[in-house]
Amino acid sequence: FYTTYPRRPFITHHLPPSSPITLPILGFPSLSLAIYPNATTQQPLADRAVRHAVETLSVSYFDVAPEYGDGIAQSRLGPALRPYRSRVFLAAKTMYRTAIDAEIDLNHTLDALTTEYLDLYQFHSLSAMDEVDAILAPGGAMETFRKAKSDGRIRAIGFSAHDEKVAVRMIRTGWVDTCMFPINFAAYHYGKVGQKVLEAASDHGVGVIALKSGAKGRLTNATGTPVTVPPKGRFRHIPEWKREEMIRFPVMTSKDHPTEWYEPEEDEEYLMKLVVWSLNQRGVTAVLPPGDLGIFETVARGVLRKCGCFTVV
Repeated sequence: FYTTYPRRPFITHHLPPSSPITLPILGFPSLSLAIYPNATTQQPLADRAVRHAVETLSVSYFDVAPEYGDGIAQSRLGPALRPYRSRVFLAAKTMYRTAIDAEIDLNHTLDALTTEYLDLYQFHSLSAMDEVDAILAPGGAMETFRKAKSDGRIRAIGFSAHDEKVAVRMIRTGWVDTCMFPINFAAYHYGKVGQKVLEAASDHGVGVIALKSGAKGRLTNATGTPVTVPPKGRFRHIPEWKREEMIRFPVMTSKDHPTEWYEPEEDEEYLMKLVVWSLNQRGVTAVLPPGDLGIFETVARGVLRKCGCFTVV
């Protein structure tokens, strides 16, 4: 019944026009595996989820970050993905902004994922210009990224961001191959968020992964649960600056979908309309659906049914 997902050009930067690296239009949100903290009793559940994604739903693009569950998601994904590693595109991230810290974090991630290389390594969740300054400065994380790319530990450089000015500046450096950014119907049309990013990415040959395509709206006191920030030194994979930011700007997670920081659309018809819209925006290569295994299943099956609905980019 199932076929593979359509593939689109993704990594074209510094490559001949005739040989871009392509990517399927749907990725697996490995954030969903952060609900399995116990390696002994819950690794089989993660194994089952990944096996189902690959063998039943034909997924071959996986994205993860050490910040997801403070290391839990990548620790569950690595063993689960081991039988399929040669068949999938594997992307990871780091929130560390200096070369030394990014090097340490990269090595931790490679170990956790039981792999010798990443197809894509990304600066995670850029939100301010001073973060970009730190990354690009002497001794900044870009040094680690470029070194790792030259020695084969990573094959492409990307970033995720939630601020348009920050994203456009990173795209214009000429050093990144890909960009993750919220490309959501409501944000795009009513907040005008995303248009400049897609334009800059298209101008510079940078592939785009759409985040929050299935978002219904912001969390409220009725739909969200405040995140409890641990004391200093308790996080293993999240930088101290991020912990302090979580205190200054409190965040919530969904009551119904605890791995989500926004309210996902649950109605299948409307959810698929949102996802299809994002995939049909010029320059978008793929979407990462909400990090909930049930919603991911709905999106995966829906996308496979609607393969003829997507424009070629």
